[in-house]
Amino acid sequence: MDAAVKVAADVHVGTPPGPLSDWVMRKVHFHGFAGLPTARGVSVKSPEFSCFGHQWLVVLYPGGGRLEGSKEGHVSVYLHNQSPESIQAYFKFVLKHPTDQTKRSFETGYAIQSFVAREGKGRHNFAKRETVLTYLNNG
Repeated sequence: MDAAVKVAADVHVGTPPGPLSDWVMRKVHFHGFAGLPTARGVSVKSPEFSCFGHQWLVVLYPGGGRLEGSKEGHVSVYLHNQSPESIQAYFKFVLKHPTDQTKRSFETGYAIQSFVAREGKGRHNFAKRETVLTYLNNG
């Protein structure tokens, strides 16, 4: 009797060549947002994840960032390159409407960005916290 073979996800080493249609989307969910810290400058970090041969994490400041220009009561969000090598990448953060998932009420898009080792890029004032709270799906 033949054994069943399960195929796992592909593993890529280095940055694969290809057109923009080969982009990879990683969804990062912060569950229980309503219960996250509301003090300005206090962050919550995602676990590290891999994409195009680099380690990344998302840093969220639910009560506002600590950098100059961050407004109190606004959510700040950043993508960090945790790898020791630099990389150029496009990225965006999207907050979808709670009842119409095709609507993107808050979205940031950037031209290509250079991420040096252990550096992050993002938005100081992505959205008002009170607005984000109205967009929650089960907290």
